[in-house]
Amino acid sequence: MGSLLIGAVLAGLTHGAELTYPSESSSSSMVTLTLDSVTIPYNNIVTRGYNGGVPGPTLRVSPGGTLSVSIVNNLLESNNKDCDTTGEHFCYAATSNFHTHGLHVSSKGTSDGLTYPSDDVTVEIAPGATQQFSIVLPDYHMPGTHWYHPHMHHATAIQAAGGLLGMIVVDDPSDYLPSDYSSMEEKILIFSGHNWETLQSIAGKAQSGLLETVADDLSTAGLETNVVFVNGQFQPTMSLESGKWYRFRNLFAAIEQNLIMTESGDATCTFKLLAKDGIYIDDMPRDITQIYMFPGGRSDVAVTCTCTTYPCTGTIDSAAARRLPPADGPGETDTYVGTVLNLAISQGSGTAANLPSATMTKPCYLVDLQSVSVDSGKTGALTLDGGSRSVKWNGVGESMTHANFHSWDAWTPLTTFEVGSVYEMTVTGVNGHPLHTHVNPFQITQMPASSYYEDFVKVGDWHDTLQLSDLGGSDSVTVRQQTDAFTGKEVIHCHILEHEDEGMMNFISISGTEGTTWSGAEGIDSTCYRTSYVSASPASSPAASPAASPAASPAASPAASPAAAPADATSQADTGNVQTVSASMMALLLLTTLCRL
Repeated sequence: MGSLLIGAVLAGLTHGAELTYPSESSSSSMVTLTLDSVTIPYNNIVTRGYNGGVPGPTLRVSPGGTLSVSIVNNLLESNNKDCDTTGEHFCYAATSNFHTHGLHVSSKGTSDGLTYPSDDVTVEIAPGATQQFSIVLPDYHMPGTHWYHPHMHHATAIQAAGGLLGMIVVDDPSDYLPSDYSSMEEKILIFSGHNWETLQSIAGKAQSGLLETVADDLSTAGLETNVVFVNGQFQPTMSLESGKWYRFRNLFAAIEQNLIMTESGDATCTFKLLAKDGIYIDDMPRDITQIYMFPGGRSDVAVTCTCTTYPCTGTIDSAAARRLPPADGPGETDTYVGTVLNLAISQGSGTAANLPSATMTKPCYLVDLQSVSVDSGKTGALTLDGGSRSVKWNGVGESMTHANFHSWDAWTPLTTFEVGSVYEMTVTGVNGHPLHTHVNPFQITQMPASSYYEDFVKVGDWHDTLQLSDLGGSDSVTVRQQTDAFTGKEVIHCHILEHEDEGMMNFISISGTEGTTWSGAEGIDSTCYRTSYVSASPASSPAASPAASPAASPAASPAASPAAAPADATSQADTGNVQTVSASMMALLLLTTLCRL
């Protein structure tokens, strides 16, 4: 470790430097994201970034708002070798696009009649080109934490894991949260895992120019080649005051690794889970002792820290987690273990109050589906098959390799779902491969155990990305989702990004009338909402620890309600059968940066 510290000094790094935060852009105006080569402080690595740095700016939007984003691709054509030239699954390293990971929005594009693409991952932005996106959130979109990154097939790993990433925050509507939660000081924390040996291997295969010698250069400098950055910094320090709660908005962007974070040192910190993948849990706040993250996952955690003697320090450390199976690169034991973030605790006034138990009112597309009777024709087996690098439905599905895949239009979907319905999927392979679904999140309805990772993952939780390495290879997880409002492609893939590039991706075609919603939601939860959230007091009561969430009511005869369609991007052209509700919301969350060192 001493040689590594000496190397860090020679490389111009300062361990424990003040944590900084990404700039923020609101949805009130067009946001320009320029892709270019950027230099980051860690050994002056030259990689890819947005607007001159890693990570990109945080984008904030309200339910019912529009993300208007212009992507300017300044990457070099000379680094854009095609797959025939590379002879590999990794290619087109300088062609890009834009994916809003976690947003419940349309996946359609200009070929579907839109003026500008929404969350359309079939878009290709060549070097030197510019493309505008218009991503309209439904008025009833759940507030929460999401992120953006490129999703160019065969180049996702080298681009997203190399630094092209940023957070999206869908702000809470006014009076949505109890004041104990809405008053929390917010911390944007983007944990990015960079295994530079794996990235060097991929860069060499893609003939990408950038990052082709990055691991060798780090080794020569005596620096670690497998690291976790926080907001683009290596082992920074964040200052906190005792006597108050903070809301950590956590994102883990990684090439292939899990991250299990715990606190140690002289400080004593309490963690309480509020939300995962941008959806509030029903038993908020949930007591947890560790923050379990896998590639693409997000979590919102309330944190408060105290000292026996002030001031004091602590660390957020990464424990030895199982390394996910790589496509190539270093061995299975090469997992980053060590300090991720330093904490400096000063004495504040008073004592942090007990947080009240709260079950938030949810949009109707997120009602509890555990008690629903799913039609037999709307169930099936989804397999993440690592050996063949494929995603299969009821045992059928090809790998999206370069040899097999020539265009999205020519590709046969796994199956067809009907919009405005409930579907059940029995999923195998999530022990080694993080499952990610676009457009529609899913609810866990059955696992071999009722919870994992000390209650961080429980039956009944919602996710759009899920990986449980404690499962056996043949163990399955059952999930359900509503195909709410949006027709088109629901892309499904492994979020080990090099696996995705190698072909472990597919899509389900959602058919029917755009804007159709499931009419059974109110029969389960009469308080769910289909238009803009209207201020009401959420169910809460003072409690020192989380109360168990109430059991879901049986789905009596579903009450039909007007199918108020989201104000999604399809309203630009696909307006035939869509009723849009144009109500905008305003929300405010405070972000300050009390940092030390």
